[in-house]
Amino acid sequence: MPGTFFGFNTALRGMQAQQRGIYTTSHNIANANTEGYTRQQVVLTATPAYPVPAMNRPGGQGWQIGTGVDSQETRRLRDEFLDTQIRRETGSLGQWQQIQDVLQQVEVVFNEPSDTGLSTLMSQFWAAWQELSKNAESSPVRTTVVETANALAEAFRHSAAQLNQIKDDIDQSIELKVKEVNSLAQQIADLNGQIKNIVAAGDQPNDLMDQRDLLLDRLSKIIDFSVEKNMVTVNDEEIADGQIKIKLGDQYLVNVDGTDGSIVNMVAAGTDDANKGKIFWEDSGDEIVPANGEIKGLQKAREDVQTYLTNLNTLAGELAAAINEQHILGKDLTGASGEDFFVIGDDSDTITAANIQVNPQIMADVSKIAAAANDGGPGDGSNALAIAQLQHKLIENLDNTTFDDYYKNFTAKLGVDAHEATRMTTNQGVLVDQLTNRKESISGVSLDEEMANMLQYLRAYEASARMITTLDSMLDKIINGMGVTR
Repeated sequence: MPGTFFGFNTALRGMQAQQRGIYTTSHNIANANTEGYTRQQVVLTATPAYPVPAMNRPGGQGWQIGTGVDSQETRRLRDEFLDTQIRRETGSLGQWQQIQDVLQQVEVVFNEPSDTGLSTLMSQFWAAWQELSKNAESSPVRTTVVETANALAEAFRHSAAQLNQIKDDIDQSIELKVKEVNSLAQQIADLNGQIKNIVAAGDQPNDLMDQRDLLLDRLSKIIDFSVEKNMVTVNDEEIADGQIKIKLGDQYLVNVDGTDGSIVNMVAAGTDDANKGKIFWEDSGDEIVPANGEIKGLQKAREDVQTYLTNLNTLAGELAAAINEQHILGKDLTGASGEDFFVIGDDSDTITAANIQVNPQIMADVSKIAAAANDGGPGDGSNALAIAQLQHKLIENLDNTTFDDYYKNFTAKLGVDAHEATRMTTNQGVLVDQLTNRKESISGVSLDEEMANMLQYLRAYEASARMITTLDSMLDKIINGMGVTR
C-alpha cells in the first residue's frame, strides 16, 4: 500500500502541471499580436503508476495506482511543411512585385498611348517632312521640320536617360538587398549559438526559434534557399543540436564550423559595369544565380529594362542612319549638298537614343535642310518627300518592320509584360494570403481558445488544491479524531 501522504504528491503534481499550463496560456495571450510568434502548448503525460510491476512488489497483485501528471515539454504548434510552402510562394511574390514595380516605371517613361509619347512625335516628324516636300522654300515649314526633329531627339534622349536611371535604381536596390541578406544571415547565426546552448542544457528555446523562423521568412522574400538541421553524434546517435544551415545554390550562406559554431559566408553585389546587377560570394567570387525572390525579380526587371533601352537605341540609330543617308543625297536652298541631319551628341562612335541630336548647323540655319533632289532647284521638295516616305519603308535591322511598327511592337510587349506582372503579383498575393491563413489557424494565438484553456487549467488547479484539502481532512480525522483518550 502507498504511504499516508501518497495523495499529497499526486495532488501537488497536478497543481504544478496546471500552473505551468496557465503560465503558458498567459505567454500565448501576451504575444497574441507579436509578429512571428508561434502558439505554445504544454504537453502533459501521466507519471508512472505505483508500484512498478515486479514479482515482489508491495501490496501483492491486483492493484496499481496512478501517481499523477507531469509536464513533459512546452512545444510550438507549427507545421514545417507549411513553412516551406509559404517561404517558396513568398519568394515568388517578392519576385513578381519587383518586376511589376519596375515595369510600371518603364510604362511611365514611354507613356503610350498619349499625345506626348514618341509615337505621336514620330508622326509629327514625318508629317513635317511631308509638308516640306510641298513647300520647300517656306522658312516656317523648314523651322517646323527642325523643331519636330529636335523634339523627337529630345524625347529619345529623355527616355534613354530615364531608362538608365531605372537601371541605376535597380542596381542600388540589389546592393541593399544583398546587405539585408548578410544582416539576416548574421542574426540567424547568432541565434543558432544561443539555441544550441539552450538545447544542450535540455530546454526548449521556443521563443528564440520563433525569432529565427521570422528571419527565415524575411530572407525567403529576398532570395531562395534551403535549410538543413545540423546533426551531431552523441553516444553513436545522430541528433539535431538546434542549429540550422542555410544553403544558396550549392554553397552555404550560414554554415556550422566544428569549433566556432555558426558562421556566415558574406554575399556581395557586382560593382563594375560588366557585373552590375549580379551577386557573388564575397570570399570566392563565384556568382550566385538566384531562382526566386526579390533579387531574382530585380535582375529579371533589369534585363527587361536593358532590352527596352537596346530597342530604343536601335530605333534611334536606324532612324538617324536612314534620314542621314537620304538627306546627304539632296541639295539645300543654296544648292549645297546635304549634311547629316542627325549627329552624335557625345564622344560615342554611333548614334543612340541617349546621344541623338539634330545637326547644330541645321538648327542654326534651316536653309541647310536638303529638301531638293540633286538635280532639282530651290523650290524642289523631292528629297523631303523621299525622306517622308521612309516612314513606310521596311528596315531590315528593325525586324523588317517600319519605324512606327517597330516602336509600337516593343511598347505593346511592354504593356503585355506589365499586365502579366500585375496578374502574377495579384495571384501570388492571394496564394500567400491563403497559406498564411492556414498557418495562423495552426500557429496563431486564438484568444477564445486561450481563454477556454485558462479556465480549464484553473479548474484543474482548483480541484488539485481541493484534493489536498480533502486529504488533510482525512489525516485530521486519523490524527485528531481516532484513538483519543480522556
